[in-house]
Amino acid sequence: MFLDEATIEVRGGRGGRGCVGFRREKYIPFGGPNGGNGGRGGDVYLIADENADTLSDFASRKKFEAPGGGLGLGKNCNGRDGEDLFLKVPPGTVVSSVDETGQRTPWGDLETHGDTMLVSKGGRGGYGNAHFKSSVRQAPDFAELGEPGAVETVALDLKLVADIGIIGYPSVGKSTLISVISAARPKIADYPFTTLVPNLGVVQVDDRKYVVCDIPGLIEGASEGKGLGHEFLRHIERCGALLHLLDIGRALREGAEPDPQQLVDDYRAIRKELAAYSPALADKRELVVLNKTDLVAHEVKSLEKHLKKEGIDVFWNISCATKNNIDSLTKKLLVVVLEERKKREVIVSDKVQLADNEIPVLRPHLREDRMGAYRIAKAVDGSILIFGKRLEQFTVMTDFGNEGAVRRFRNVIERVGVLKAIHKVRGNQEIPVYIGKVRVDDHL
Repeated sequence: MFLDEATIEVRGGRGGRGCVGFRREKYIPFGGPNGGNGGRGGDVYLIADENADTLSDFASRKKFEAPGGGLGLGKNCNGRDGEDLFLKVPPGTVVSSVDETGQRTPWGDLETHGDTMLVSKGGRGGYGNAHFKSSVRQAPDFAELGEPGAVETVALDLKLVADIGIIGYPSVGKSTLISVISAARPKIADYPFTTLVPNLGVVQVDDRKYVVCDIPGLIEGASEGKGLGHEFLRHIERCGALLHLLDIGRALREGAEPDPQQLVDDYRAIRKELAAYSPALADKRELVVLNKTDLVAHEVKSLEKHLKKEGIDVFWNISCATKNNIDSLTKKLLVVVLEERKKREVIVSDKVQLADNEIPVLRPHLREDRMGAYRIAKAVDGSILIFGKRLEQFTVMTDFGNEGAVRRFRNVIERVGVLKAIHKVRGNQEIPVYIGKVRVDDHL
């Protein structure tokens, strides 16, 4: 099944819980705490794999979670770290985050094989009681809980990567062409919209290879959602060049000479849809190829002359049915492919050079990761809401079932000024207080 869009939920692994342990050995009455830390939760990555050509792996399964970290142990033994989770996607996958309102924020583009992106970070492992040992707290009887992994909703959009994209009206011979120049075997029939999904094929010319992509037929109004091609127009955005296939059979009239104006109208209709969908598509290099020359072999030259008068230069003429000029077409396309690849390499190298020479921008540290960085708000129901990255992490990792951990929690929020701010806003009222998603008013 071909799938080029998917929305999934990814969750980093939860950090392991810290251990509460004490050294107990004969003749050593004051061994002290020796509880180890919990392991870090695994991260979730997306990785581009050339062996994947569709997002169908995400059709039925929508939620993915990395393994959690191991529990801390006694004798200062730390828990194992959770293994990272790698989700394979096809090269050309665009990754975006999706917020609660459905708004998308682009994160990146996994364009080539091996490109990797971190999409969800695993939680930190909780400290064991040995971490809290000090001169004033010589026998801590508490440890931290593991931090939950980050939860992200991620949208995946596949844009196939090909050197040549074949476009044109339905039933002009696009699928037949890709079947005779490559090992691809798309469905071929004599009715419109036979091709329901894009097809990729690898063309070999001597010792060189390039990839061609067959897009479902376009019709007038495709950019507005008519027909099938509009769903796959984005796949030709990455193509190095477009092969615009014109069907001479559409220009034939029963008992009459071929009408070249029909080919002109077909060409302009498709060009209009490309420009309406994306100006970038309209600017791509285009190669106009006449197909089914076997029907009117003696009229091909006159058709080409008429098209040229209308501003349409014919790149080559072929017959997929008889395979006439097919070998020469693949060789001519190879020259175009190598030229476009060279252009792309120049663009990429220019970008790299620009990045190397870029003037660094110095920004002040916002100190958002410090415990004292927080903000207070009031909910509609009157609850007090406190937000702060480090403060929320500290709260969610506190074991409120342990008296020693609660004392430490109170000491910390009092030291950074949060407790004072809560009393100022709350007064003597019994109002619920939340730090992040954890209710804490029973522990103040």
